[in-house]
Amino acid sequence: MLEQLELFQVLNTEQQSDVNSFVERQNQQVVDRVASIKKMIDLLTDAGFEEDVNFKRNFEIGVSTTERSFGWGDNKFNAEVTVNTVSGGVYLVHKRFYNGQLVTTKSSVGREGDKLECSMITPQYRAYKPSTLLVKLNEFNEDQQWRFDNYTKKNQILDYTLDKYSKLYPNAKVQTGTGYISNRSFSTVLVSFESGSWVEFKLGFRQDEEYMFKKFDATVDALKGMDLLNYFNEQK
Repeated sequence: MLEQLELFQVLNTEQQSDVNSFVERQNQQVVDRVASIKKMIDLLTDAGFEEDVNFKRNFEIGVSTTERSFGWGDNKFNAEVTVNTVSGGVYLVHKRFYNGQLVTTKSSVGREGDKLECSMITPQYRAYKPSTLLVKLNEFNEDQQWRFDNYTKKNQILDYTLDKYSKLYPNAKVQTGTGYISNRSFSTVLVSFESGSWVEFKLGFRQDEEYMFKKFDATVDALKGMDLLNYFNEQK
């Protein structure tokens, strides 16, 4: 019986006032958030952004009923509250080169007064004028497209070169390698022969422009000391 009475606890005047204040604050936050979203949409549109092309709105207003705690110490109590909610927001639509793929994705937009920020597409984490943000968006898309095109071109040259040396030396093992210069890595083509000798090629910017990056002669490079000197001495 006591548990049933606690479920239907009647709040006193002070407690009800705390609950009402909380509900008012939460509902006002939703009102402010919706107003901010609408302001962002106006700023984007006025700057030349096109909805569903450069940006999307994706927010929902709802209602949530939960039980939460109020007060502290001896004055602490629980009450069920129903408040308005808002989820989602405004997102810029942009390209992204990731894991060898060029995809279209979206990133959230924030607002500081009459300026907007979208750190995913800008070099600095700060707000910009909407017109400047549109420039940054176009520059970011161009950069991501260039990265994808460059990645595709390099892989085409790599595949071509692998096939080229596989046909030239069918008894050799032709495979992709990795070279390093000043802590920068790049793909190479490694041609290994049955003798243990191998040649590693660094790719050029076009087909057939590869050049020797490293080599190993199983006969010569394995010699040391007097053996190497004697080998050189016997050369004609």
